[in-house]
Amino acid sequence: MMKNGKGVRTIFSWLRAAKPVRHEISSDPFFGGYSLLEVVLALAILAGSFAALGEVMRLGDRNAEQARDTTQAVLLADSVMSELLAGARVLGNVTAQFNLATEPPWTYSIVVEPTDYLEVVSVRVTVAQDTAPELDPARCDLVRWLPNPDYVPTQTADEVSASSGSSTSGQGAR
Repeated sequence: MMKNGKGVRTIFSWLRAAKPVRHEISSDPFFGGYSLLEVVLALAILAGSFAALGEVMRLGDRNAEQARDTTQAVLLADSVMSELLAGARVLGNVTAQFNLATEPPWTYSIVVEPTDYLEVVSVRVTVAQDTAPELDPARCDLVRWLPNPDYVPTQTADEVSASSGSSTSGQGAR
């Protein structure tokens, strides 16, 4: 071990020997700051990045509007289908416009079609914005099978004989 801290002084003596590097200001104008080319290049990069960010923001805004309109179309179509299921609307072919204070207006149509089964009908509810096709209007189609309101079950021969036999036996007992 070294006494009186002389070992520490010798270890860090190279720090005292190293001279600080000084940056001298040159009188030459080409080395004094940024050149015009560097400034123009930096501005061009900045302008390009602003243009790219502006386009991304425009696309994001357009996609947000489309998502909002599609969601509204789904909600309106589900509302019409729920009204049909609850019996609040008559089951039949209809094309009409919603009474909403929105721009553009919304239209809906209900189409009832027969299926391969007499007991059920196919009900298609279509909701769409009433705009030009070039503007890519939001649209939603819901299809559901519902019980056929016009269906009357036919009785089989066994059911007819069973019902007529019960009515005659009931009359004979009196």
